[in-house]
Amino acid sequence: MKRKVILIILSVGLAVLSWYVTGLIQCADHALFAEEAESSQHKTLQDRLEMGRKLFVERCASCHNERGDKPLPGGPALSERKLTREVIVKNASGHLRKATEEQKTAVAEYVESFMKKK
Repeated sequence: MKRKVILIILSVGLAVLSWYVTGLIQCADHALFAEEAESSQHKTLQDRLEMGRKLFVERCASCHNERGDKPLPGGPALSERKLTREVIVKNASGHLRKATEEQKTAVAEYVESFMKKK
């Protein structure tokens, strides 16, 4: 009986901890995207590329590498694909749910910068 009580207490504690950590991650994501959105007014192409690089490295590089040169099991490396900006934005939206359209476009511009030309 004591074992069951201990297991229940541990399970509840882990659930609460998971909920808390998830909330912290979401707050950090929101703060990152809000900060980028505020500072992105009237940026040059170089500024947008840097913003896109920063977001790409934080959200996408673990699978694609910083320059998109890591092949994935489902196909060639991102840098080898011939994707339009719209397709890049659509595909990246899952990892950039809280990003503004400007930030998603900046990531797409960064990806376009290392993709091989058609």
